[in-house]
Amino acid sequence: MTLDLQDRVALITGASRGIGYAIAKALQEHGARVVLLARDEDALKSAAATLPSPGPDHVLTLVADVTDTESVRNAVAQAHSWLGRLDIVVNSAGPQLTPAELTETPTDTLAEYLDAKLLGFHRVASAALPLLSDSGSGRIINIAGATALTLVPNAGVTGITNAAVLAFNNYLASEAAKKNVLVNAVSPGMTLTEGWTTRHEAMGKAQGKTAEDVRNGITAATGIRIGRWADTAEVANAVVFLASDQSSYITGSVLEVDGGISKAVL
Repeated sequence: MTLDLQDRVALITGASRGIGYAIAKALQEHGARVVLLARDEDALKSAAATLPSPGPDHVLTLVADVTDTESVRNAVAQAHSWLGRLDIVVNSAGPQLTPAELTETPTDTLAEYLDAKLLGFHRVASAALPLLSDSGSGRIINIAGATALTLVPNAGVTGITNAAVLAFNNYLASEAAKKNVLVNAVSPGMTLTEGWTTRHEAMGKAQGKTAEDVRNGITAATGIRIGRWADTAEVANAVVFLASDQSSYITGSVLEVDGGISKAVL
């Protein structure tokens, strides 16, 4: 068995930037045809143009909002009809972390996070499962986050949302097994996306430090055992593994790609 994904079709939500884009790039590098889904059409076009194989036979862009059920259904149907098959779905779309204490966070904010991520994942999976290949190549991969597994200060809203995603992942794996579709999650830790880079620069400017100083401080405070933040490609590599035939006996699992930030003993 190899990581070869030749001619398989993968739909990636939140694919215009960050981890979602890195996943689309890695899947394409291993032979998959990729469907990029996000809300911003210009960002999607820019992302598609920078993929290793940007041509129309190798990449399709779809504008859709994962908080809108009809928008999701239409997009998933288009993804399937593009080449007449759908093998892999990666749920990556979700709001960025906004640090705040739970008791100071409006209830509406928690509802918005759950709608965009947990319910968004549910909308996509519900639309995709009937269309996914049942030949053994069918995969649903959910991007959760280390805040579901380890306490990070002022990340309660994100942690609750990600924990709900992990429960969703396990239940969905049980149901999808009846169609020979594997469902797993990847739980990234602190990952250096464009959004975090910008935030570190702003924090550094306010504190009279460099962005790297800020990042190193967060690394030390959160106890990342490897001692650095992840590159988005490192998260994407885990998704490639779960999308490939090498993961043929794995379902309902959570692959932690967090540099050792999670420290559960059991």
